[in-house]
Amino acid sequence: MLKYKLSSLAALYAANVLDGGRTIDEVPAIIRPEVERILGLSSGDAE
Repeated sequence: MLKYKLSSLAALYAANVLDGGRTIDEVPAIIRPEVERILGLSSGDAE
């Protein structure tokens, strides 16, 4: 279960990365940190 709020756009990009439609490098820089957090690629899990 996620313990933080996320934007719908970031969730869509994360799903797209997971299904192979995009790479993390193709995610716009403005939301990349949030997408990385959703995917568990960043160390900032707790808030």
